[in-house]
Amino acid sequence: MPIEEDFTEALRTTLLTFEPPNTSSLVQAGVRNGRRRRRRRATAVGVSGAAVLALVGLGAAAVPGLLSDGRTTHHTIAGPAASATTGSATASATPKPTFTGTLPADRALATLIALLPTGLTHTGPPGGRQAGQLWVDDGHGKSLLEVHVSRQASTTAIRSHVFAGTTPLADGTLIESRQAPPGTGPGHMAVNVLHPDGLYVTLMEWQGTSQNAPSTRSTPVLTLAQLRAIATSPQWQ
Repeated sequence: MPIEEDFTEALRTTLLTFEPPNTSSLVQAGVRNGRRRRRRRATAVGVSGAAVLALVGLGAAAVPGLLSDGRTTHHTIAGPAASATTGSATASATPKPTFTGTLPADRALATLIALLPTGLTHTGPPGGRQAGQLWVDDGHGKSLLEVHVSRQASTTAIRSHVFAGTTPLADGTLIESRQAPPGTGPGHMAVNVLHPDGLYVTLMEWQGTSQNAPSTRSTPVLTLAQLRAIATSPQWQ
């Protein structure tokens, strides 16, 4: 018998010695194996969950109130909240800054008009809206007002040039005022105010309709005391 036929016959004989697999037994074994694996996974998950809960418990012990209910949490932040409220109440006593840099001329003029004494009329000279200028009249001739308001980041130069020798008020505010009688130009008055926070207000008045025209009246519409009261108003904040 050729070698190929011997090999085939031997293989057939060997296969005949095998018994067919017991399908029912295999299925049952697979089910049992699956159940064992499921129990092992459940056990592992349980152990992991317990470990996580233990860690969370440690965290809660280290940070009291972390896992507490809303009431405990509110109690924890009650201290800072009360402090913030107190700070807000204290800050409300001082006007908060509403601008930085230079206050636009139209806003400065709006504040100036609101601070004018009653009984005066006011109009805007040509270009006055951009220059911060306003004509005021008490019925005896016009005076020119000019206002400039800014919040300075550094006040060193202003203090040395404008307020040299000026004694500050109790709160640190510096006020400088000057008055010049009519000469080649109209009579002129000015008030400069520098607040500790850098707020700088300059208010000027001429006894005429412009800075260079002759005086049109013997006295200004606003007195120096009135100019000072307007320049130091908290509404400029």
